[in-house]
Amino acid sequence: MGGTFNPVHNGHLIMAESVMHSVEADGMLFIPARKHPLKPANEIESSYDDRKAMVVMAIDSNPQFRLEDGPEHSGYTIDLIDYLKHKYPHATFFLPIGSDIIDEFHKWYKYDEIEALISIVIAARPGHSDSRRTDGVLKSAEYVIIPQYDVASSTIRERVKNRMSIKYLVPESVELFIYSRGLYGE
Repeated sequence: MGGTFNPVHNGHLIMAESVMHSVEADGMLFIPARKHPLKPANEIESSYDDRKAMVVMAIDSNPQFRLEDGPEHSGYTIDLIDYLKHKYPHATFFLPIGSDIIDEFHKWYKYDEIEALISIVIAARPGHSDSRRTDGVLKSAEYVIIPQYDVASSTIRERVKNRMSIKYLVPESVELFIYSRGLYGE
């Protein structure tokens, strides 16, 4: 499961757990993006090291979750897939994405190759379409139903900026880390 995790929140964890069990996977790799090709660098408000540390804290209690560092010099999913397939040649991988990504998937670099190389699992998110794509994009994706938890990293960042509580939106260790590091304008 890749993402900027800016910050990681309970919705990410719920999605990972639900998808992992739906596809009967042995575990879930969390791979924080070093950069995001579709977002300006200044939009990612915390450093890669801070985001990585928050992921480690968030997944610490689940032995089936593991942090994985992706390739250092690429922000593209296609390169991550190649990297993982070479590092773990006997593993079968799938790529979980939220249904909020469906409409932008065709903008991903080499999106057609991604879909050909790896099984994509789409998890329904509140307020986002879960309609099946028929235009050739994400045509082979598997859809899974997950418990609905309507939270986004942008909402958490905004709440911190406005000095509103983020308790129960993120793991307690992540909440404490955000405040101790003064992340997101706190």
